[in-house]
Amino acid sequence: MKRTLLFDKRNQTFLFLVFFIFFYSLLYSQNPPTCSGRWGPPIVNQTFGQGNNTARWYGPLAAYAPGATTSTNFVGTAGPPGGGGLSDGFSGLVKTPSVGGNGFLNLADHTGNPNGLLMLINAPSTAATVFFEYVMDNLCSNTTLKLSIWILNVNSPGTCSGGYQFPNVTLRAVDTVTGNVLGTTTTGNIPINQVWAEYSIVFNNASSSSVRLQIVNNSIGNGCGNDLAIDDITVSPCIPATIRAVPSSGTTLCPGQSSSVSFTATLTGSSYSPAEYQWQLSRDGATTWEDQGQPTTNPNYTFNSAGLPPGNYQLRFKVGPRGSALNSQCNAVSEVSTVIVGSTPRASDATIRSCFIETAPSTATFDLSTADVTSQTGTTKKYYPTLNDARNDTNEIISFTDYVAAHGSVVYVRVTDANGCFAIVKITLEVIPPVKSAILTDKFICIEDTTTLDAGPGFAGYLWSTGATTQSISNIGVGIYQVRLQTGNCFTTQTVRVYASPQPVIQSIDISDHTATIHVTGGKPPYQYSVDGTTNWQDSNIFTKLTRGQHIFYVRDFYDCVPVAVEVTVPNLINAITPNGDHINDVIDYSALAYKNNLVFEVYDRYGNKLHEAGKLRNFSWDGTAYGKKVITGTYWYTISWTESDKNKTQIRYNGWVMVKNRD
Repeated sequence: MKRTLLFDKRNQTFLFLVFFIFFYSLLYSQNPPTCSGRWGPPIVNQTFGQGNNTARWYGPLAAYAPGATTSTNFVGTAGPPGGGGLSDGFSGLVKTPSVGGNGFLNLADHTGNPNGLLMLINAPSTAATVFFEYVMDNLCSNTTLKLSIWILNVNSPGTCSGGYQFPNVTLRAVDTVTGNVLGTTTTGNIPINQVWAEYSIVFNNASSSSVRLQIVNNSIGNGCGNDLAIDDITVSPCIPATIRAVPSSGTTLCPGQSSSVSFTATLTGSSYSPAEYQWQLSRDGATTWEDQGQPTTNPNYTFNSAGLPPGNYQLRFKVGPRGSALNSQCNAVSEVSTVIVGSTPRASDATIRSCFIETAPSTATFDLSTADVTSQTGTTKKYYPTLNDARNDTNEIISFTDYVAAHGSVVYVRVTDANGCFAIVKITLEVIPPVKSAILTDKFICIEDTTTLDAGPGFAGYLWSTGATTQSISNIGVGIYQVRLQTGNCFTTQTVRVYASPQPVIQSIDISDHTATIHVTGGKPPYQYSVDGTTNWQDSNIFTKLTRGQHIFYVRDFYDCVPVAVEVTVPNLINAITPNGDHINDVIDYSALAYKNNLVFEVYDRYGNKLHEAGKLRNFSWDGTAYGKKVITGTYWYTISWTESDKNKTQIRYNGWVMVKNRD
């Protein structure tokens, strides 16, 4: 980087530069060869190495780029003299051009490795100066090569306030023995765009195996600029666009098939004239290769499996110009073709059993892969519904780990070994049926009681819906329970219900005088009855000698649960009335029972004819009249019925009689 522009000197040297470039182009002008194929992997790859997280300058140059030299002042690890910016004619190894000061770009190397290095050059001001050389040995002779280098203009836009001197170099490939120039290219003015640019020379090295890269300065004078960085020098050979043996896909040789296969080497875009082939065979998965015969210009080769054990064999060929087939640095390698030499796999029929599906007990889900059809390692298995499908490799069962089938079904398995040979065998499918507890049955208990559920012995495991894992569970109330019973590897879910025993219902009570008859439905007979307590039980539903007033009747059934009870009023009897208007025993009145639900008071004559019905409107009373007239003196019968307020709405019916004495 020159901060002072010396215009006079630049004017003096301009004509010299023009003359030099013209003379140079005449001296070294040539038409470079072309590559009609493709560029192979680099046989030279110079990246200038890697630095570390702390150091700024690196060296010596030969330690990081063996074979590279420079006519500039290489600063090494100490950096520029005096610690300032990199001066004209100086160079060094850095991780970013900004280390060189002078406002150079803060940009990483082109390689992209962590802490990767580049060579920073403040080019000399004299024209035709070779300021960098790099010698590359062991290159392929008689080969079209591409030598590439990445170059960066390290100045930022607007660096120079006056004029600007662009870096401009010529790249030369030189035969190290004869000194002949094999190829050249000129970069022209390398733009200020903060982008690495690739520049290449394409040349044919004839008989030379050693080439020197030279970088020549074309930018002269002491103007501001002419600073650059270089990185990633590569040399790649021109190889055919495609290199393969036909047939390129795998060929399987199994018993009953042919024992040999013929291959033909095919090339497209080849510049070899003539091409030389070296066929190779691998017996260990393309790890090591054995040459098959001697290098030849014949592109055909026959593989014969006679005497070879079963296995996979890889075949390839190396190709290059005549005389180079045995030089791994100078030839291209074809795609790999595989030949499989196989034998019929060892396989036999099998049977597998699986637990039933609870929603469809005659079927099961089978994992077909568990069928022991072969012990031979390195085999694959495919499953088919019919023998014909297995033979033709059609209708394969894809979901073979959860295959649903009925008891007695069969499937066919095609066992294929690593060599592609196969055998077909049969798998028979058996469904293991459910196994339930014979003693675990539904129960009836009193709603307030608990019970024990026992699944019985003989099962490998128990899991109740309560979380218990024992054979039986206790203190179980009314509800629905499940137990998961294990037999071998199968599980059967069995449901058991504990029902609340149906309670008896006191449907109605008939009361006549001091006697009550209890009518019961529901529950489970026989019933027992009690009144005003639960200590004295009787089998009869009739109670006599009841006193007037409130009584509680109790009933229990076969299950002996908490008895049901109904409280009943035995009304005060009125057996005579004298409806003569003296307000003494003029009426029979049961309005005291008006709080009862659906209370009805009815009067009948001795023939059963209803004479009177008194509800709420008649205040549940009778004055000894019928149809507006007094009844004749005599005995009449009546009923009082109502509905108790218990949950069962028990019907109560009281039957009585009354003597009516009417005086005319």
